[in-house]
Amino acid sequence: MRLYLKYILSEVIGPFLLGILGFILVMLIQILYEFSDFIILRKLSFQTVLKLLYYKTPSLLVFVIPTALLFAIIFSFSRFIRDGELFALRSNGIPFVKLTLPIFVFSIFLSIILWILNYSLIPNSNYKANQMIQRYFFLNPLPVKGENIFFHDEQSRYYYVKKIKENNIMENVMIYDLSLGEEFPILLTAKTAIWSEESLFLIDGMIHKLGKDHFLMWEGRFKTFKINLPKEFMYVFQRDKTPQEMTTSELWNRIKVFKKAGISIRSLDVENNLRIAQTVAIPVFTLLAFAVILITGKGGKLWGTAFSIIIAFFYYGFTIIVRSLGEYAIFPPFLSAWLPNISLGSISLGVFLWKIRKW
Repeated sequence: MRLYLKYILSEVIGPFLLGILGFILVMLIQILYEFSDFIILRKLSFQTVLKLLYYKTPSLLVFVIPTALLFAIIFSFSRFIRDGELFALRSNGIPFVKLTLPIFVFSIFLSIILWILNYSLIPNSNYKANQMIQRYFFLNPLPVKGENIFFHDEQSRYYYVKKIKENNIMENVMIYDLSLGEEFPILLTAKTAIWSEESLFLIDGMIHKLGKDHFLMWEGRFKTFKINLPKEFMYVFQRDKTPQEMTTSELWNRIKVFKKAGISIRSLDVENNLRIAQTVAIPVFTLLAFAVILITGKGGKLWGTAFSIIIAFFYYGFTIIVRSLGEYAIFPPFLSAWLPNISLGSISLGVFLWKIRKW
């Protein structure tokens, strides 16, 4: 790599690291402020508070890394312009576009890092942080697992569960069973059912065999009845993790299982697309930074930095809104995850191509 490329990259990395530290501290203070009343009322120890902040920190990187890089590029290149270094490089036949290449390569490297963090570290940290919040900040942290749930398995059994409680216990279960390949189904009803390993145990129920025209052929009562099912269908009953708390492998696996079970995967699909979009946001913010530099020029250090940070907050606010629209089926999952990148990227690219001709 040529000397000037190394120099530009080294000048950006310093403010970038400083920006990461500064933004993380500001956001952690905001978290402390939000939970300050709970911390005082519950008399939480200093160690517990530090542990909560430790678990919350990785999730902040999704916002902090792109914003810190945006700040670092504007800060550094504004100084290059003010001190005449950029014009000296251009006078030696080095175009502005070529000066942006090491930063774009660096942004792609950061995207890979963020993808790795998003694969397991950030979701696991979200899960542990939310567990602590439920444990220390709420009197009744254990939610109801679910009510009025319908699903089916790969063996042509269709299930209705009135209520799913803790410890994988279900109440008022009805199964429409076509797994034997016969023309007419078997109906099973039970007051209680328990999932254990790869089996579903029905307790205190009735079995009904239907015949021609769906008239009852025979019926009987049972104390326990065992149904063997794939272990993956345990996911149907779990409500302990939100999509944001699942590792990427868990997310993909659950999408696969829920598709087979006939359960909506909209929120999972939104999260899956959003994780990819979050990594692409880093090059998009890099393009935004250079667009701001080309517009503000020599006198844009302070104004450009403030303007770009405002845009960053607007971008993430917009992301939250369209994400909700995707989860509520107003937008398709792909569009709800990618619309902020498409919008900001298109505007930034248009400004960049428009202004770069004068540079």
